[in-house]
Amino acid sequence: MIIVNFKAYSEAEGDKARELAEKCRQASQETGKKVIVCPSAQDISKTSIDGIRVFSQNVDPVKPGSHTGSITAEGVKKAGVSGTLLNHSEKRMKKEEIKASIELCQEHELITVVCAQSPEECAQLSKFEPDYIAFEPPELIGGNTSVSEAKPEVIEEAVRSSSVPVLTGAGIKTRKDVEKSIELGCEGVLVASGVVKADNVLKEVKELCQGL
Repeated sequence: MIIVNFKAYSEAEGDKARELAEKCRQASQETGKKVIVCPSAQDISKTSIDGIRVFSQNVDPVKPGSHTGSITAEGVKKAGVSGTLLNHSEKRMKKEEIKASIELCQEHELITVVCAQSPEECAQLSKFEPDYIAFEPPELIGGNTSVSEAKPEVIEEAVRSSSVPVLTGAGIKTRKDVEKSIELGCEGVLVASGVVKADNVLKEVKELCQGL
């Protein structure tokens, strides 16, 4: 699978978020590969279109109630989301918060992808039984060097350390990066700027899909 994290890029807000989701849907249909979009909370409704899965960028460890500014598992489920990222390096959570968020997501049948920064953290967080661990060395996120190129041996260690399937991300931008990640034992990849800021989004996503 390929998860496209829209982050809070201006290229992926409002109507642009829907256009980006449409391109990802088209790439998925044309290649037969699973592509998931992960928009900002305010754009979930715009990107919830037929033929594409939508994940939220976070779920807070709270139930519906007096929690101003919080994102609930029940709320995103009702909005059409099928899963969520948790503990991204740009929105880190305490371990007890991760565990609580996973449990709330499981109650609402949401897929959980928990980000980890090291093989050791992959081992620790996989004990909470998320659906996937996403290994992303923070120093490579948003850079020009992919994790599959810079730290292939660490990806293998992350895969061995986790008790659940592993995805990887950080600098993933090419078909070769995806192929190498799969070769090292990953089930898929997380991408962001390489897709969101691409001149030709459809071409870029299709190219990445061909690496799966």
